Amino acid sequence: MTFYEAALRVLEEAGMPLLSTDITKRAVEKGLLSHIGKTPEITMLSRLAAMAKRPRDRKLQVTAKDTFALIDWMLPEDPEALAATGIIEPNPEEALPPYRPSERHPEAHAEFLRSIGRQGDRKRRDDDRKKKFPPIAEVAFEVLQEAATALPPGELLARIKAREGVSDDCSISQLIDGLALDNQKRVDESRKPAFAAARTEANELQLSVEPQAEGGPTALEVQTAFCAACNLPFENGRVVLKSERRAQQAAAAAAAAAEAPTGVAAPAGDDVALIATARHAGKDARKAMARVLRKKLADLDLGTFEKACVRMLHGLHFRELKVARRSKDGPLLTARRREGSLEIRYAVRVLKGGGQVERRLVQELRRELQQTGANVGLLLTAGEARGDARSECTTGALVMMWAGDALADKFFEAKVGVSVTTIELYDIDEAFFAQAKLDADEATKRREDRQRERDQRGPDAGDKGESDEVPVARASAPAVEASVAVTMPEGVPAVQAEGADEEDDGEEGDEGEEGAEGGSDAAPGTPGDAGEGKRRRRRRRRRRRGGARPDGTPGEAGQVAGAPAAPGDVSAAPASASAPVPSEAPAAPAPAPEPEPAEPSAPPTPSTEPT
Repeated sequence: MTFYEAALRVLEEAGMPLLSTDITKRAVEKGLLSHIGKTPEITMLSRLAAMAKRPRDRKLQVTAKDTFALIDWMLPEDPEALAATGIIEPNPEEALPPYRPSERHPEAHAEFLRSIGRQGDRKRRDDDRKKKFPPIAEVAFEVLQEAATALPPGELLARIKAREGVSDDCSISQLIDGLALDNQKRVDESRKPAFAAARTEANELQLSVEPQAEGGPTALEVQTAFCAACNLPFENGRVVLKSERRAQQAAAAAAAAAEAPTGVAAPAGDDVALIATARHAGKDARKAMARVLRKKLADLDLGTFEKACVRMLHGLHFRELKVARRSKDGPLLTARRREGSLEIRYAVRVLKGGGQVERRLVQELRRELQQTGANVGLLLTAGEARGDARSECTTGALVMMWAGDALADKFFEAKVGVSVTTIELYDIDEAFFAQAKLDADEATKRREDRQRERDQRGPDAGDKGESDEVPVARASAPAVEASVAVTMPEGVPAVQAEGADEEDDGEEGDEGEEGAEGGSDAAPGTPGDAGEGKRRRRRRRRRRRGGARPDGTPGEAGQVAGAPAAPGDVSAAPASASAPVPSEAPAAPAPAPEPEPAEPSAPPTPSTEPT
């Protein structure tokens, strides 16, 4: 806050004329000054004296020497005191002779002059670097106020440097950027910009102070004209400086590089800047539309503005809205709204137009609270709020203020008076790609495990047309069951031979018993022990039950020998002498069966010739 604004705030709170020293003391105690300096009393006196001598738009007057009051108080002004105010009297002690004569310093030699000069320049630069300067916009405002006319940027900068308000290396571009940023800050705070710029017929830039009186161009129009005259880009209701754009691009590139996973190249700088711009475009568009909506509300007539505010309050869950009183400024409404477990009663004042909200309006609404029995006051207006009105809202009973862009935000929140357009913005989901990488690693591990199992089984494991469990189960079966070969009669199919074996169970059992009794008389190709017959009987019983073995593997039909034998000639090779015959070997085609005799012949005699 400048010295002039701080003085106005102090006088409004005091309500009586004050000396410049008292105004400075109170402003410093309340922390209202953004820049103090070494002699704030002298600066305050010169600023207030200059503002009191303005020919128009004055807000201060001089009632006595170095004593200031507000114009609104309608106090008599002292012309003699006004002429004497702001003139600094010389100090009488400065005219007195010094207590001691000036000291003589030794002269520097020629060989040290260059080094001394460099040291002097270095010391001067260090002093300028350590010295703290006030904001350049504040010093430029004071210079332009004293000049009372527009100045070129070069002349303005020269006067500021003469006051030691900026460093010696400050340039004209830095001055213009500082004024543009100060204007943008005031626009964001719903205030009017302090600086204006225009081009003459000779295309020369002229800087001046924008009058703060009511009427005239709006804050946005003043800032737009300033940026156009100074050749500064103005996008989405904001000034864009080259230094800020470079800083944003560098910050976005650094953030993208930090978020990118290891081994993945970061996107280009232009792409990062475009993404960052898209993310902030929604906020900038909301602010720009709030300014447009506020201007639309300010142009409405009182009746239309009242109905629009009532619709907005209904959208924000206010109920029982009734008109308590009407006046030239606007109607006074009463409403209720539930806040948690409480039901708050409101007194709502609707002000027409886009004028500034003064302190007296807040005080009047606070008096209305007692008459209507409301708990909270609410002020609705499309205009801007002054600083004294903002401070008055929190003094005493609470009075809330929805003014300017804040009122437009409430219309956005209630979704009244505007149409909402949803814009989809996309961003990379790093968690999705991280999960995809984990799935790929698991799939690779499963493939490696399956390949390792195949290598452990051996290269011939997959040649047989059987499952992996069958060879293991067959290995546990007795070797005799896998190696017995049965010779089929000539011309008898394999299925009939199997059935014949089942029907001939008793005969083979008798032969086994006879072989067991005969011992050494048995032929070499016939079973010679009782265990072989028992095993053959067990095998036949399994065939009747479905061919299942005790170890769970399916039983096999008898294999056909390579050479056909005579009818009724059945021979079995010993278990130790015969090898297992693969079940997949195709059987030779059997010849047509010969006609059988009517009478059954005698049982065949076992062959005694070795096979």
